Amino acid sequence: MTIEALVPQVRTEFPGPKSREEMARGALDMQSVYRALVIDDAKSQGVFLVDVDGNVLLDLFANFALGALGYNHEKLASVAKSEAFLHAVVNPTSTPFVTTPSWFDVLEGLARFAPRGMGKIYCVDAGGEGVEAALKVCFIAHGEKRRVGAGQPKSPLELDVAEQARIMDNAGSDAVVVSFAGAFHGRGLGPLSATHSKLMHKADMPAFPWPTCEFPSSRWPLDRHADENQAREARSIAELERILERHEGKVAAVLVEPIQSEGGDRHASPAFFRRVQELAASAGALLVLDEVQTGVGMTGSYWAHEQLELPRPPDLMTFGKKMQMGGFFVTNEHAVTQFGRMYQTKNGDRARAMLGLATLETIERDGLLANVRDTGAYFLARLEELATRHPHMTEPRGKGFLLAFDLPTVQARDEFLKRAMRRGVFASYTGVRSVRLRPHLVTTKRDVDFAIAAFDAALGELA
Repeated sequence: MTIEALVPQVRTEFPGPKSREEMARGALDMQSVYRALVIDDAKSQGVFLVDVDGNVLLDLFANFALGALGYNHEKLASVAKSEAFLHAVVNPTSTPFVTTPSWFDVLEGLARFAPRGMGKIYCVDAGGEGVEAALKVCFIAHGEKRRVGAGQPKSPLELDVAEQARIMDNAGSDAVVVSFAGAFHGRGLGPLSATHSKLMHKADMPAFPWPTCEFPSSRWPLDRHADENQAREARSIAELERILERHEGKVAAVLVEPIQSEGGDRHASPAFFRRVQELAASAGALLVLDEVQTGVGMTGSYWAHEQLELPRPPDLMTFGKKMQMGGFFVTNEHAVTQFGRMYQTKNGDRARAMLGLATLETIERDGLLANVRDTGAYFLARLEELATRHPHMTEPRGKGFLLAFDLPTVQARDEFLKRAMRRGVFASYTGVRSVRLRPHLVTTKRDVDFAIAAFDAALGELA
């Protein structure tokens, strides 16, 4: 089945009989309760997802934004068939300690796509793990600075025996991370303390007592709500100033997403982020931008923060999802080099990194950033047209292919998604009552038109 042969078509209910049969075999998996589809990953092509029942869906879900180039892209397939990829898969290495020339090939390639001013990279397996590691860098920098300021050794190995024993007995640090309401930074116990998007993420979990600042959450359309948005940002900045003052000397990091994704696709202006960077620096804290979902072309630039016009690079920037691995970029100033301080067995899956680099190279080769900007603007304009016809659809918003809109209730949002799916469009949810759209970067205006027609019909039925 070729890309040209695929058009959205729905033959069965969801999940269909073959999907249900397959799902029954997955009882060992604790997470089987979440399963919505069983796809045929050999027949799926480009932006079209094919399930085992033969249903063909326009995929605006992209597996929670994991997908970048669509299904079975020829560039990724060629990398996967290469000798270097084969050897990377069957010969795992403790990459920081023992590696192969293929790892240096990847690093040389990734250096071209590193954010401006960020000369080092740290690689792990997934985005949330990358956030966890980035916060460790912040705590290390904070602790070393405090020790030096107090006339103590910078290295923990040079502390006296009593202080070393105190540390080993879980005395820990009183340093804090400032995060924002509505944020999602991962489910590890460190990032989870900075995550504030859904109760189910945090219930019953122990958490660090870190402060939380309100996020502005711009109203859309931006020009119509300019005064309100400016007031929201002023309140958020004032609260951040109070938090930093209250925790003076103890703030290791300010952690923020350029666009809150899991929290409901919530935006703020570039001016807001410039002020956040300024305040973090004044407080002696590192600014960490979480680009796990916003990075790798999603907003029309390789990294969303490139559109914020920051006067200098962030101190750290995390990545994941479309990179096919997790980790962070960091400025040379804050790179941790002391032996054993930041180390995990792998710290770089060579095979996954090859796919991440191939994704970035394909975005560059095929001009996909321009496609995201152009087609994304077209998609947003079409969503705005829908909102004029369907008043229960509100606040269409987005940048590039990171798009969303709201419906009146959770129930209405979930019913809309079901009806859109029955018309051949697979989308997802975010926040409390928002529809999340995450097109693959190869999505065209023709695909957008199909989605809009399906949305129009589904919204009409909900009215």
